[in-house]
Amino acid sequence: MSVVMANALGTGIFCGLWQGIGSVLGLATWMGFVGCTSYFSAGCGKTGFIKSMCSNYVGLLWGMCIIMSGNINSGILFGAIVTGAFSWLICYQSKIDLLSLVPNTFMGGFSAFASGGNWKMLCICLVLGNILGVCCDYSGRFLAAKFGKDN
Repeated sequence: MSVVMANALGTGIFCGLWQGIGSVLGLATWMGFVGCTSYFSAGCGKTGFIKSMCSNYVGLLWGMCIIMSGNINSGILFGAIVTGAFSWLICYQSKIDLLSLVPNTFMGGFSAFASGGNWKMLCICLVLGNILGVCCDYSGRFLAAKFGKDN
């Protein structure tokens, strides 16, 4: 079995399990896939997991701030200015190593909008999604080591 096949098999198994179990539990499974994608884009492993989570949750925070600012003023110009300011902040905060994954921060932010501001569900699903990423990653590594072409 090739490494690509091992990774694909592990990912397929765990993503299928996530979709089934998450649906039965009433979770928004797409939110978990955001966390899983974020984990892989962060480079995997312990450091990737930590950086992914930090970036996702800070993005969620900024997204919720943008949503709540709509209570101050719902005008288009105000919304554009607020969105621009937070987009600048997301990019600028990348100077901080834990928050250097700008796409992952944007994923947390746009997930806040896509969920309709359901930050509680998003918090649960993002962490479960990042754990899903770990399961996909390590199951692929296990399968490659156990059944890889070198064995």
